[in-house]
Amino acid sequence: MKRILLPLALLAASLSVFAAIDSKFNEEKYEFKSLESNTSDPEQYLSKFMDKSLIFIKNGEVYVGSVDTAITSIDSIQKSKELTDLGIHGTVACDNSKKKIYFSLKESDSKEWLYESTFDGKSWSKPKRLEIEGLGITRGRSYFLANAGWNYVTEPKIIMLNPSIAKDGQRIYFTSADIEGGQGGKDIWWIEPKDDKVWKYPVNAGVTINSEADEDFAFVENDEILYVTSKKDSAVNSIFKADANGAVWAMAEKMEAPYNTQSEDCNIVVMDGTPFLVSNRGGNDDIWAWVKLPEPEPEPEIIIPELEPIVITFPWAFYLFDFDKSNLTERFLREIDAMVEAMAQLPSGTKFIIEGHTDQRGSDAYNDKLSLERANTVRDKLIEKGINPDILVAKGYGKRRPVIANPQNEEEFYQNRRVVVDILKEGAEESK
Repeated sequence: MKRILLPLALLAASLSVFAAIDSKFNEEKYEFKSLESNTSDPEQYLSKFMDKSLIFIKNGEVYVGSVDTAITSIDSIQKSKELTDLGIHGTVACDNSKKKIYFSLKESDSKEWLYESTFDGKSWSKPKRLEIEGLGITRGRSYFLANAGWNYVTEPKIIMLNPSIAKDGQRIYFTSADIEGGQGGKDIWWIEPKDDKVWKYPVNAGVTINSEADEDFAFVENDEILYVTSKKDSAVNSIFKADANGAVWAMAEKMEAPYNTQSEDCNIVVMDGTPFLVSNRGGNDDIWAWVKLPEPEPEPEIIIPELEPIVITFPWAFYLFDFDKSNLTERFLREIDAMVEAMAQLPSGTKFIIEGHTDQRGSDAYNDKLSLERANTVRDKLIEKGINPDILVAKGYGKRRPVIANPQNEEEFYQNRRVVVDILKEGAEESK
C-alpha cells in the first residue's frame, strides 16, 4: 500500500504532552472501576447515542442506557429489539441533530459496508447503504473500484467498521484495512458528504494516527481530541490520544494508567468530559469509568453541655462514694478544683478539717479504717492541686456521725457515705 510521509513541522507539533483527561476527577472522590451495570456477558462496541445515552452490544444484541455523569453510571439499560433488528455490527455514529445513525452492516463474508437509519419519532427506518464516491460502484453484474481502475467479475473485499461522528455530522470516522493509501493493517479513515446523496472518497487519518499495526475505534471529542485504539507498541490494544493541530491531528500518544493496562483496553467514549471505555482487565469485556465514591458519613457533632458552676461553701460534703468504696467520680474532680479556688480566697494560714464517714453497715473497726481512707483521698487530691498539706487535717469517724440515724433505703445509706471539709476554727483542737 502507498506510504504517506509525515512533514517535519507536523512531527514537531506532535510532540506535545497531553493533560490528563481525568483532570475533573479527584482521586479521593472517584475510582476508576468496572460499572455496576456490567454483567458476566461481554459488553462491547460502546458508542454515544441520542439524549445523553450510551449504546453497546452484548451477545449480538443492542442495549441502550441513560448516563449519569455526576456519579458515572449507566442506568435504565434496555435491550432494543428494533436496533438489534437493523443488523448493527460494531459501534454506532449518532447524528443527534438529524436523528440519524450510521453503522456497519455485513453484506457478505468479504464485505461490510456503512449504512444509515433515521428516527422519525416513532421508529428507525430500514437501513440505507451509503454511496461513497470511488468505492463499490455497481456496473451491471460487476463491481468497480474507481480509483484503482479495475473491473472485478466478483466484488472486491472491503470491510468498513466501527464508525463515529465528528464535525456536527459532517464527518464520519471508521476503520478499514481494504482501502488504497493506508499505513498497513487496519487504519482510521474518514468521509465527508459530497452532496445530499453521495459521500466523498475516504481520507486516511495519516501517520500521526495510523501505523503499520492495527488501529481501531476512533472517537473525536468536541473536534479537539481524537482517541484511537492501537497495537503499535504491544500485542494488546491500548488507547492513544491526539490533539487537533489545524486541519490535521498531532501525533497520537499512549495514555497512562488507569486507561491502559497489560490487558486489552479499547473503544473509549467521552461524554460531558467523562470517559468510558471497554477493557478486559477484570477477566471479561466490561465498561470501565471514573465512578464517584459514596460520600463519607459526616462526623457526628459532639455537643459538650455546659456544666453548672460549682460554688463551694464550708462545710462542704462530698457524696461521691459507692458502698464499700473510696474511689471517686468525675464530678469529684470538678468539686476539688472549685474547692481549691475557694480555699485560695481565705486568709493565709486557714486550716481545714477533712472528715470521713461511712454508712452503718459493717463493724466499727472496718468503718473507721474506710472513713479515714475516704478523708485521705480528698486530702491527697487537694495536695495534688497545690494546697499546703500543713493546713489539712484528715479524720475518720466511721459510722458514728450519720446524717440519717436509721436509714431505710440505699439513698439514705448513700447520704451517710460522705467526706465533709470544713474550716478548722481558730483555737479548735485538730483532734476534733
